[in-house]
Amino acid sequence: MNGVIAVRSLLVADTGVTSLVPVVRIAAGMLPQGTDLPAISLMSVSSIDRNVQAPGAKRRVTERVQVTVLARTYPEVKAIIAAVRQAAADQMPTIDGLFDVTVHTDSAGPDFLDEETGIHMQTQDFRVSFNEARLASPS
Repeated sequence: MNGVIAVRSLLVADTGVTSLVPVVRIAAGMLPQGTDLPAISLMSVSSIDRNVQAPGAKRRVTERVQVTVLARTYPEVKAIIAAVRQAAADQMPTIDGLFDVTVHTDSAGPDFLDEETGIHMQTQDFRVSFNEARLASPS
């Protein structure tokens, strides 16, 4: 979930994204049914901790975060995806509790259309790497 926080912080701070999607519609997790469009949902897909022989006080984590854009039209989805990529690619945000955070683009998903609702969708994945405090092990 920390990767989701990192990517969301970049999106809500970017005027290119927020000029297209209001901050209140850029959400971690599933969007409620009936959410006005356009909207952006961010979810954690996977997370890997780097295992080391002699762990220190921090551990390195790489998390894959999926950003899903939902909009009324295909051109609107494409404009928002482009703004999302511009805002979050190759960034090093400052996030409370995390250290040495880096965000890079990963794979982009296919175009989707929910024919029943007329909602156009596309996904963009990001690879978020960071150091976080290791929990003390019980003695």
